[in-house]
Amino acid sequence: MISEAFIPAVTSLGSLALILGIIIYFVSKKFYVAEDPMVTIINGILPGVNCGACAYPSCNQFAEELVRTKDTTMTCPVGGADLAAKLGESLGIEMAEPKPVTCAVICQGNSDNARASAEYVGIQDCWAAMQAFAGPKQCRHSCLGLGSCIAWCDFNAMRIENGLIVIDKDLCTGCGACVPACPTGVLVMQQKKAERIFIACNSHDRGADTKRACDAGCTACQKCVKVCPEEAIVIENFVARIIQEKCTACGKCLEVCPSKVNCIVLEKDMVKSTNAS
Repeated sequence: MISEAFIPAVTSLGSLALILGIIIYFVSKKFYVAEDPMVTIINGILPGVNCGACAYPSCNQFAEELVRTKDTTMTCPVGGADLAAKLGESLGIEMAEPKPVTCAVICQGNSDNARASAEYVGIQDCWAAMQAFAGPKQCRHSCLGLGSCIAWCDFNAMRIENGLIVIDKDLCTGCGACVPACPTGVLVMQQKKAERIFIACNSHDRGADTKRACDAGCTACQKCVKVCPEEAIVIENFVARIIQEKCTACGKCLEVCPSKVNCIVLEKDMVKSTNAS
């Protein structure tokens, strides 16, 4: 039998819910902001991957800002020049052509080149390995080869080969989502060029320590610095770095590198080896 006190309680709760519903309805009507239909159009043109490469958390937010400001410098690295043309046509403006970028691995410390520090049998995750100890390789700045970055790539452009992450340049869109996923910082974004020479080493240890840890390590010997006619190579924190704006890809630095496995690489050679596998 229903208690007499139960009916008033239910009635009160029902009345309260009704009042709250009415308040929510009128508040939503009063503060409703109609979305510009152009935002929907622009959002439909965008890739929809929400990778954040454009500096906005989602494609929809990028679309809203672009429609609001009509900023011709806003770019979507994933869509490239074709997408920029479509966006400009839809908005009646001339969008700046984005400079295509790609991800590069500045490390050649695979299982053949890098010396192991210990056998790691834990969770196959780079961050987990870093928590357990410095990592499975003697070089604490190297690619750990456990693939934490792969989970962040929406384009299947990354894989592990022989203990080292490999990037398929044909599939990489340059979104940059993988970069913060690497605990040692071996993933960097670089502007695409027909020929690019770069230092594929991330070690910041002194030369002797780097040489003991990896056959492909840069020992900061400065031979490449002295031979570069454009003065495009500098030594920073015990590792060489190429200033891409000055580099003409003459290849003289490749000829003098004393590392057992040349730590200076020509990107197109790496692309061939990647695509051939």
